[in-house]
Amino acid sequence: MDDASTLALTNGDISAGRAPAGTSSALTEAQRHVDVLHTSLAGMTAIVVVLLVAVALPVFGLMAVTSLLSFVIITVATIGGIGYLYYLNFAVHKLVSDHANLTEVLVNSLGQGFLSFGIDGKCDSVYSQACLDLLATVPSGKDIMDVLRVPEEGRGDFKDWLDVLFMPNHALGFQDVVNFLPQFFPHGDSRRITLVYRPIYSKPEILSRVVLIATDQTEEYAAQDLAEKRQDYADMICRIFRERNQFLATITHVRQFLEQSSLPVTRETSSDLLRMLHTLKAAVKHFHLNDVGDTVHALEGILRSETITTDEQFNAELASGRRRIEKDLNDVLEQIKELIGQDYERRGNMHEIEESALYNFAVVMNAAGTSHEVIDHYLRFIVALPIRDCFNQFDRELADLAEITGKQVKPIRYTGSNPPVLTRRLHGLMFSLTHICRNIIDHGIEPAVTRLGRSKDPAGQVSIHCDLEMGAENQQWLHIGIEDDGGGIDPTRVRAKLATTAPEGKWHEQSDHAVIQNIFSWGFSTRDVVNELSGHGVGMEAVEREVKNLGGKIEVFSEMGKGTRFEIRVPYILSI
Repeated sequence: MDDASTLALTNGDISAGRAPAGTSSALTEAQRHVDVLHTSLAGMTAIVVVLLVAVALPVFGLMAVTSLLSFVIITVATIGGIGYLYYLNFAVHKLVSDHANLTEVLVNSLGQGFLSFGIDGKCDSVYSQACLDLLATVPSGKDIMDVLRVPEEGRGDFKDWLDVLFMPNHALGFQDVVNFLPQFFPHGDSRRITLVYRPIYSKPEILSRVVLIATDQTEEYAAQDLAEKRQDYADMICRIFRERNQFLATITHVRQFLEQSSLPVTRETSSDLLRMLHTLKAAVKHFHLNDVGDTVHALEGILRSETITTDEQFNAELASGRRRIEKDLNDVLEQIKELIGQDYERRGNMHEIEESALYNFAVVMNAAGTSHEVIDHYLRFIVALPIRDCFNQFDRELADLAEITGKQVKPIRYTGSNPPVLTRRLHGLMFSLTHICRNIIDHGIEPAVTRLGRSKDPAGQVSIHCDLEMGAENQQWLHIGIEDDGGGIDPTRVRAKLATTAPEGKWHEQSDHAVIQNIFSWGFSTRDVVNELSGHGVGMEAVEREVKNLGGKIEVFSEMGKGTRFEIRVPYILSI
């Protein structure tokens, strides 16, 4: 089979004795072209025969053509026939050229490398232009082993399998044999070039050529790797939550290794260290900490290598590996600290106990006459939680709402202290803070393009300040400040809204600061249209009601173009 036929059959599946699917119209067109060629040959033959007869008449003693009319007829018929045949052949040539060009364009537009080779391993002269990029060579006339960069030690096996492939009536199928041929091309740019082989049969069961199809699947493999990493991350989070105490124990052992490996050690006394390293590898892999596990595995291999011949080399490699492990560990912990808490290591192992059981135990201790010092210690260090833990949901909701509205917001910045609080007492207040969160995103933080126009960072910043304050009569107050750097509250808009809802109100005499406190009034909203985030006028009133239920007060401060700050103060009570 010639090269043109080889190229024409590479687009699609190629099977013995059957054209690929979708080629029936192409075959019909090709048959028409062949019919035209046959007609041309028949016509040319007829003309030649007529001329030979005319010339041969005297040879056989017959009267030659002497009539001028007969001569003119023969001449005109000959010239006309030759002209018509030339026209037919010209038309066929044009169609064939157009089809060849179209085939070349289609094959090259696929972005795949197509070439073919025979039993001698030599590549044919026809190939797609993508071969120059994907295979980094011009394959024409080259040995397929050179094109595929088959290493020297593998060339013998390649040649043997190639012989088997072209062997008639061998026991293995085509696909069974090509599975032993290279499946990937070692591209120098770290690209994943896959290789697929397809057969061309000259006769049933007689392999004529092999078509090689090279495809760049770098993006597909990258997407697959990303999906696998995301799945590993999800598995890691699930396993950490399911086996939290074991995870904390694993982190503790890693830190112990980092501390112990910082001390000089000799190869003779390194058995305990290597044993610990081997154990750590299994432990971190259990929690899908793959980066840490790979680094530990690589370090173990290096330290056990025969190339390490001195204690200096051993300690140098150990120090380098320790730094890599510490970096990988910190990267993982940075990712998950928002899920398991900022101070998860300080808390150590934990056991789940219902919140009501914790408070009921304090009631039992008080009824049993337990000293107030013991009860206070129990409530402060066992029942209470750091207040910043109460804002985990606030932080996540802030990010989710920003994504929904197309705005940008940075992670919350915390200032002040982190006093322990009894969460059951603050449940209502913390739950109502969702309205402040929505208010910040909907009214406060501006769109990125607006912030850039105001010479601001495109991402808004929300800050939360928590602290304890001493008031009159030694009463402690819990101070919570929630601030954004958004556009602020416009007192003019507040007054305009009040003019329609409370035209006779006292707001006419109020200062800008006093008038913006009306946002805590029932039914008040500066938004004219209700959306998913705000507009009903009940959210901020709900926050104020929860604050007052705790015996506290809330106040809002705002400056146009610079931001808004909500100041909440409630009595700090750490008792039942």
